[in-house]
Amino acid sequence: MTDDQVAAAVRVLINRYDPEGLLGMGAPEDEYDSEVGDLTALVRGEEEITADAVCAVWNRWFDDVSDWCTRRPEQVGEVAAALEGLRGRRRRLRGSQEPGYR
Repeated sequence: MTDDQVAAAVRVLINRYDPEGLLGMGAPEDEYDSEVGDLTALVRGEEEITADAVCAVWNRWFDDVSDWCTRRPEQVGEVAAALEGLRGRRRRLRGSQEPGYR
């Protein structure tokens, strides 16, 4: 997966959850793009993506005023699992392009 494909997948994921309800109030589709950028960086990284990592990104951008992580921890866990799945898929695809990969 290219970085653009990863970012697009992360955007779709976050917009589907609309954690702050902003899209539901008419905000543009790119409303969460700052958060998406940081979450995409996690997908490109080497560390396992946990709910705590997702909350760290979220709270950074919302200056700790968001209650999404405490109000909907199951959603945060689902997002973390989906991001981790993307990270694994990306790693497998990258590995399959290396010489000698089977």
